[in-house]
Amino acid sequence: MQHRRSGTKGSRRRNPQDYAETERLVREALAEGASVTFEDLQDYGLTPTLDAFCQEHGLSYLRAWCARSGVFDAGVRHWRPGLASPAAELADDGGEPVMTLAALRNAHAAGETLPEILARLEQAVPATIPPLTLAPTEAEGASVQAAA
Repeated sequence: MQHRRSGTKGSRRRNPQDYAETERLVREALAEGASVTFEDLQDYGLTPTLDAFCQEHGLSYLRAWCARSGVFDAGVRHWRPGLASPAAELADDGGEPVMTLAALRNAHAAGETLPEILARLEQAVPATIPPLTLAPTEAEGASVQAAA
């Protein structure tokens, strides 16, 4: 079962009441053990509004997109608290990070070792994103937060 809720639409700032239904659905999904998907309009793999929301709230994320032949390659972009900025990697259409031979040669020429390259690519694997956990609601004394 998968709950889908849209991220922030437009550029207006939302107040907490705007997220009441979303919070209820997220809590329901987590209680059921279901996945939660936040959506935003995607423009060639870019979701600046949703990315900013996640970073502002300390929510780790990984998003993937499929290639469009002749226009752009498939890829993944991820961020978690502690990263200065989002990191991006090429990916297959299943969202798993990949590396071309040319990129591997460039990384080697730049002094990166195979363990360093593997560690970088492993950060872009979907399973590395920690599960979302929620704290009690503000009415219960705390705000919604994510565990990193």
